Amino acid sequence: MKMKRNSIATAALAILFISLAVPLIAQPTLASEDDENDDFEIVPIENWYRLETDIITVLFPRGGQKPMFIWWYTGKLDQIYIVKYQGLIEYFAFEHPLLPPKPEYYSRIREALHERFEKMYMAPKEQELMEMGQMYRWRLELLWQIMVQISDTWHTPFFPFEAARWSLSEIHNITKDDKIVGVAFAFKLEDVWEPGFQFAENNIMIRVRFYNTTVEETDPNTGYKYTVNRGEMKMDFVVNKWVWNIDSIKALIEYLRDQGIDIEVPQGKTRLALWVNLASINITRLLIAEEEPEEIEQHSTATHMEVEDIHQDIRPNMTITGEEKPLEIDRPIIRLRFANETKTLLGFFKFVSSAKVKDFPTVGNAKMVPVKAAYIAAGAHMRLFIGYPYFGNGTLEHDPSIGVDVPGVETTPQYRVQTPSGIDQVAPTVVGKYVLPLFTSELAAVLVGAVSIVAIIVYVVKWKRKTPINVVGASQSR
Repeated sequence: MKMKRNSIATAALAILFISLAVPLIAQPTLASEDDENDDFEIVPIENWYRLETDIITVLFPRGGQKPMFIWWYTGKLDQIYIVKYQGLIEYFAFEHPLLPPKPEYYSRIREALHERFEKMYMAPKEQELMEMGQMYRWRLELLWQIMVQISDTWHTPFFPFEAARWSLSEIHNITKDDKIVGVAFAFKLEDVWEPGFQFAENNIMIRVRFYNTTVEETDPNTGYKYTVNRGEMKMDFVVNKWVWNIDSIKALIEYLRDQGIDIEVPQGKTRLALWVNLASINITRLLIAEEEPEEIEQHSTATHMEVEDIHQDIRPNMTITGEEKPLEIDRPIIRLRFANETKTLLGFFKFVSSAKVKDFPTVGNAKMVPVKAAYIAAGAHMRLFIGYPYFGNGTLEHDPSIGVDVPGVETTPQYRVQTPSGIDQVAPTVVGKYVLPLFTSELAAVLVGAVSIVAIIVYVVKWKRKTPINVVGASQSR
């Protein structure tokens, strides 16, 4: 009976500790008006917009140029960061003696050139037909005709974003209960003058979202959740109905098989790389960057990039003689931070290590697929290549973002937001205020600590007094 009373007393005291601790833990989950930050302003400046808050200032073009962003920590113009979306590169992702290892990563020698494909796969079949004798000459001639047709439809691997006109959408307010939570807009590719890439018109877009407080975004198709901190500009890179070079050889493969020549080309084993340039300049070159955006890299003063805690020297230009380095980091979010020889700077570029594909041919409506990346020093700036797997005729969406890391920024979400989806949606939907789950890891730690403290108190008192202790009431007599 005494042991039972002591157990009850221990539980009661634990409850007392918990009742004192819970308000302290739960307090950050309350999104009061005082916790929300002041609104920001967006101002047109010639061919640019300037978005400014007390944490971050961002410039982005509004005159039809390809998407790029110039940003800095507001009030501290000693370092300015730049990201430019250069274009898309199709590359092979199958094993072959003529190609380097690790086919999932982008490499220049893997770019999907028609000549490279012909050398690897077609040349041996031509020789096989010739060895069959004179009676197969007509088949060889037909093979060459088909290959000529393929070469005529085979587009170049690289699609430069500057070879197109980009439209900037209306800037939408993101609101909840008549309060502005943030803004959303999008760059959409409209007119293409690069031969062979007309299929990309109205099928490539970069959605942009910026919030004046920390929010939690949820993708409606996959349930994937992502916290967007204040001072971070979130983006969605969207590619719809890409026309793959490797798909153009289907008729050729069928013809060869009809002629009794077996050929195994790894269909679908190709990838698409998003080429991004990361640079940094000082305040004296900001005007040059605004007036000559395509020449920014020539004025970059960046010396290093921190790739997940490793300083990479980007001053030498390795784009001619060097090879791209795979970014082999197994984390949900890959972060690259600007740096110099001695320290890490505030600016960052990061991206999720998976992407969403809708209408994937084998799994239904939506699927998360792995994302790989490689990089190379390019002379005071870094070239980053983000690689996406073959997604057929579907739609790919991927999540990069830019921003500054500033101490003291609230990281607890204040709102729950449902992200837009597809090639036409721009603005997200604010679902409601964010409330943390009742049972969190912090609360679990308090529970364990409270019970441990009570157990220690009971043990010490019993050891000292050698008598049963009622921690709720008075001491019991023997």
